[in-house]
This record gives sequence, C-alpha cells and structure tokens, in this order.
Amino acid sequence: MRLDPSSSKAATWASLLTLAGFCIVVLKITTMPLPLVERHVGPAELPHGTDNQQLWWVPASPSGLPAPDAPLLETTVYRPRGTGPFALVVISHGKPKRNFSGVEPGFETAAHWFVDQGFVVVVPLRQGYGRSEGGVNDMVGTCDTMDYFATAKQTARDIEAVVAFMQRQSFIDPNNIVVVGHSHGGFGALGVASDAPNGVRGVINFAGGSGASKRGGFCNGRENLIAALRRLGSENWLPQIWLYALDDETFDSIVAKEMWLAYSSSSHSKILFVALPATGAGHMLFPKGNTVLWEQAVRQFLVQLGMRAD
Repeated sequence: MRLDPSSSKAATWASLLTLAGFCIVVLKITTMPLPLVERHVGPAELPHGTDNQQLWWVPASPSGLPAPDAPLLETTVYRPRGTGPFALVVISHGKPKRNFSGVEPGFETAAHWFVDQGFVVVVPLRQGYGRSEGGVNDMVGTCDTMDYFATAKQTARDIEAVVAFMQRQSFIDPNNIVVVGHSHGGFGALGVASDAPNGVRGVINFAGGSGASKRGGFCNGRENLIAALRRLGSENWLPQIWLYALDDETFDSIVAKEMWLAYSSSSHSKILFVALPATGAGHMLFPKGNTVLWEQAVRQFLVQLGMRAD
C-alpha cells in the first residue's frame, strides 16, 4: 500500500472512507508479500533516479543515535546533486484502516518538487507500517476513548526521531528543517510543533486531522478534537501553513476551518490557512501529486521562513 498512487498489476484501490478512529485514505493494497531484507542503520542501496532516491533504515530513537531497542524505520531519502549541506523536508504519511504492513513510502511527486527547491526530502514510515519495525502505536485510546492530544504527541515521536537522525548527516543543514504532514501525519506534525525540536523552522499541514468516523462525526466527540487542537496551538511557536481542498471528504471546509480557528486562536505564531480548489482529488490532493495547486502558497511560505530565494 502506498500513499502516492501509481499503476500496478498487483494492486487494488480502496474507496475513500472515514471509519472509526482513523482518517481513511485511498491506498494501494499490495497483494504480494514484501521480500525479507537485511536491516542496518543508514543507507541500504545506492542512490538512483533523477532525485538520487535511496532506501535508508532510520532508528526510532529520540537521540537520533542507534540503540539496541530502537525499531528501524523504512525511509526513502531524496537528494539534490552536490554535497550540501541542504535544508531538510520530512514528510509524514496518513493512517489507513488496515493492512499497515502493506504501506509503502509515497509522495514521489511532492518529493521531486521539494528537491527542485534545493531540499533533501525524507519520507519515513512510522513503526508498524510497511517494513518498519515495531508495532503501530500512533493512536492513544480506542475510538470511544481517543485522546487526541496524546495521539498527536505519540505520532510526533517517530517524526522527531527521524529529524534527530538526519540532523547528524553531513549533507543536512541541522538548523533548517520543515516538517510536512498529510492527514494523520499532519496531525502528528502539530505534535512536533508542540515539542519544537531544535532546527525545525516550520510546519506544512496538508489536510491534517484525526478521528473522523463518518462525515461530521468524530471519535470521542468533535469537541475533544477541537479542545486538543486548542491545547496544541497554545504550545506552538512555529510558523505554519494549513492547506485543505474544498472537496475534502474527510475534513470538509467547515470542520477544517473550525480546527484551524481553535489552533490558531491559541498559537504564539501565525498559522496561514489556504483553501485549495476542488479537483476531485479531495483528501488525497497532496499525495496524488497536484503540485500546481499548492506550489505557489508553499513556495511563499518557504520564502517567509528564509529557506529559499523568491
């Protein structure tokens, strides 16, 4: 299963749904078992393709250092030509309903766009997804008892571990990092913003959120989601941009604005909201690679951060 669609004879497509406890997104379901691979910290293959794509294994360790008990996360790294150091973009994926082990890194089109802007791009799979070790642990509670604040912070842990590890690489500028999240990964990016790791300059939230159980319904009540966003916002000091498509089936324009208002009203930094046009892609606009629809807003945000020339 991958988060950026492509054709495959060994795949079927699930419908866009929102079910209990999860933001369900269209994913590619892999019908063949993934091959066993040897895992060791760092790169696992030679760079290839236009963007020097490369498989890495990154330890889910808060320090960014390998540890005996730290699960290794399947991670795809994309790099511009040259030795750097380059600014870093970390892209965090959403949450499917099932078949977590079938998830594959995606976002190839978005990664290519960021590489063209001069960034190294890292797309990790959180614990329990794809070939990443460990168990899925990015939701706290059941749908009936879901703790949204704790869920955001828990989801942030693997993202922060990847940030800490990549900051130690010679080709990375450790002081210029942007966290990008889609859907549940966007919700986790708000947890990262709450923790504000050194070097993280801003957050790009594409259709972020969690707990949508049906249109207009949310696990453990919409009011608890909004309360958690207000609390997360009160701990935020990072500039952010939120982008939601007008035809998002998971977080419609009313819900998206309500979430943004709750978060931005308590934030210590400006949170820009952008309504993207309806194209039929809906909640999947970002992973489907429609860069023309969001590139201007994101480029301007990066300029404001001082992370690229206009």
